[in-house]
Amino acid sequence: MQARANQTTPLEDAGVQCAPVQAVFERLAIVLESLSEVAARLERLGVSESAMADGRYVERAQDIDRIVQGLHDTARFVRVLSDVEPRADALDLDAALKAVGQAALAKQLAGEDSEDADPGDFEMF
Repeated sequence: MQARANQTTPLEDAGVQCAPVQAVFERLAIVLESLSEVAARLERLGVSESAMADGRYVERAQDIDRIVQGLHDTARFVRVLSDVEPRADALDLDAALKAVGQAALAKQLAGEDSEDADPGDFEMF
């Protein structure tokens, strides 16, 4: 019997680039963590009191905060998945979902409907 290192998959035989699932999750986590850091820096650009009095500005600031939180939690979710040994047909999401701080995002990542969920409050600190 040949060792797995010398075997190829049908996709690889067809010229399709393949990678272990855990390696793909690791790469995704790195990209999401990097994007989360950039978004967090943008969020800290500074907000004047006069800008906070403008309702439209507050709404945009809340949008940025949701992006920051969403990227951070999604990166944590993917990072945990990169550490889980995948089964052939499914992934155990329990630990990864516990790493997500936003309930609406956790439901979305679990495949549940989260349309009516509260997107979260704006946090300046």
